[in-house]
Amino acid sequence: MAWGRVSLVRALVLGLLAQVAIAEVDADTQAKADAPPAGGSAEGLAFEPIEKPEIFADNATAPTTTSSAATPGKTAPVEGWWESKICSGEYCVFTNRHVGRGRGIVMVTTLEDFQKVKQAESHLNKAENKYSENPAPFHEVEVMHKGLGLAANKTIRRGKPLMSWGPALMVHKDVLDVMRKPERVRLLETAVAYLPDATRAAFDRQRAGGPKGDERRSVEQILRSAPFEIDLGFGQWKNTQGGEEEDQKHSRHIANYPETAVLQHDCRPNVAHYIDSSMAMHAVVARRTQPGEELTITYVDPLDPRPKRQSWVKRHRGYGTPCGCDACTKKSRVAELEASDARVAELQELRVKLRNHESVVSLDEIAHFLDLLDKERLHVKMAEAYELAAVNYNYLGEDKKAKKYADLSVQAGMIEGGSDSNDVVAMRVMASDVKGHYSYQYTLKRQGKVPKSS
Repeated sequence: MAWGRVSLVRALVLGLLAQVAIAEVDADTQAKADAPPAGGSAEGLAFEPIEKPEIFADNATAPTTTSSAATPGKTAPVEGWWESKICSGEYCVFTNRHVGRGRGIVMVTTLEDFQKVKQAESHLNKAENKYSENPAPFHEVEVMHKGLGLAANKTIRRGKPLMSWGPALMVHKDVLDVMRKPERVRLLETAVAYLPDATRAAFDRQRAGGPKGDERRSVEQILRSAPFEIDLGFGQWKNTQGGEEEDQKHSRHIANYPETAVLQHDCRPNVAHYIDSSMAMHAVVARRTQPGEELTITYVDPLDPRPKRQSWVKRHRGYGTPCGCDACTKKSRVAELEASDARVAELQELRVKLRNHESVVSLDEIAHFLDLLDKERLHVKMAEAYELAAVNYNYLGEDKKAKKYADLSVQAGMIEGGSDSNDVVAMRVMASDVKGHYSYQYTLKRQGKVPKSS
């Protein structure tokens, strides 16, 4: 089982497939993109040129408004879902300023995918859209070489929820990957202008770029720097971190959660995150933190080789410099980095072996796998690790150890995927009856070593 999948019950209800993945695509500068075009679209915006000051749907009766001189905003001329007719090809702007308990959402997607979200409105309204405490157990700080970040106000235990927010913006991946740059720039910038005032203000805080906040980032740069992926296609979602090939026709979207943007990147983070069936993102402490400690998440697969992690951060979050976290460069000697690289490579090999039910795995290899994860401080990847340990111990008839790690997998899974995620449910079932589980003595039976009394 891959951690991060939504439960089957949710899948049948929503028909949503959501996942957090990394978009390994070009993030070139948008310096010229903020200026509006002088005339109509050479690519042919489908209905109306989006630079017009007033754009209405067919049934529009109210003019657009500008909320402030500093940050122009527009109001959709309908109260509910608005199919704006602001399009480029099949991709259009869709909005609802009241969904999510007034948070609102803007989508740049196809009509087909918009209708899927529209039908799931009741689930979008379940998003809590808040910090876990008032006041929050953290504060904003300037982090060297990163910009604005978060630091703990107090000791925060593992498993403590920090925040939960629904998406403010969802953009079909093909808009970023296939559409020509002038069209996508105009479409994205116009879309954001239709967010409700408070949500747009939260979004615009992400505009500040560079380690000193001295650059203005485009919508595209914001999306590429925090590519939280949601798939609306098949009713469940998977982790595609690492760059899997995609089908030509798909429903993958990049979602933006403005309030989580201050969680800076670290390859060995202390905060886990997941997206639930309401498409809300949850941030949960994965490793006990101390007062003043920076709170971080990972935007890459932490089991990727170091060069790959550094390259992505340099392109999308490092402002031209590689990742500077302790696991990559910062405060680390060459010998320490080489030792870490060796552990990651060994972890990958053992992970493949443990996932293969036909492999012959020893007790020492299972214990070594868990030890490597602990040494690498991969506390946001423990749910799957404990699951693999539980199943492989059970293969060997070690029912007490299988029970222990099934319980630990449930605990970690609640942090990394939510209490009712499919994998948490599966591990609860296993923990309740390890000897009745399909995996019990599986390897021993294959080898003909099951005691006669079994």
